[in-house]
Amino acid sequence: MHKVPVILAALGFLGSVHPAFGHGEKGKEIPQGWSGNVAAGYVAVRGNSESTTANLKTEVLYDQDRWHHSALATAMGASQDKDTSAEAYKAQLKTKYDMRETVYVFGLGEWNKDRFSSYDHQIFEVAGLGWRVLRTATQELALEAGVGATQSKLDDGTDNNEMIGRIGMDYHWHLSENALFSEKLSSSIGSDNTYYESLTELKAGIIGNVALVLGYLVKHNTDVLPGTDKTDTQTSISLEYKF
Repeated sequence: MHKVPVILAALGFLGSVHPAFGHGEKGKEIPQGWSGNVAAGYVAVRGNSESTTANLKTEVLYDQDRWHHSALATAMGASQDKDTSAEAYKAQLKTKYDMRETVYVFGLGEWNKDRFSSYDHQIFEVAGLGWRVLRTATQELALEAGVGATQSKLDDGTDNNEMIGRIGMDYHWHLSENALFSEKLSSSIGSDNTYYESLTELKAGIIGNVALVLGYLVKHNTDVLPGTDKTDTQTSISLEYKF
């Protein structure tokens, strides 16, 4: 619990290094065409015990008039004394169409695999409506609600296929010209299982299009196998290149 003040203090210092993030403006047009980012992090410990942790995240965006497409892929792997101790993957495709400036419809497909989550894999397909609630010079907030389906398989071979409702939130706060705080929340609610995910990130520009990213990911399933924790967390530090 004491990590949050340390992270905030670190980014407060790093935020003065180099301007890399501009402020948003109400009604500002979204850049057209391709854009994206790639982030990677690695930590190695040697001595009485050897451990390594690596994470990779890439996102590609394409915006054209009222259409907005995104493709996201993440991977995380950790090992302790040459034995794999954690492994998680995620892939997501999402499309949004602006009905008007503040309202849009969306469709998404998502695949999750976490070696120690009790689930061999979880797949989600959702369609719904989004509302850009807040758009100021420094903050943006969008809320989403939709319906869809999920196909999941637990580690014991049990299948869980059901209809779901999904709610989500996407918040961005430009702390300064080169520091950004973001929070993404989503909850896929079914009769047998509810999957919750929260991603908190703090970014500070270092030089040019390169930024330091501190992240905290929480994943929670209400229905898991006996002896398995319902909640998994991941703390990461990485470098991001924006293109």
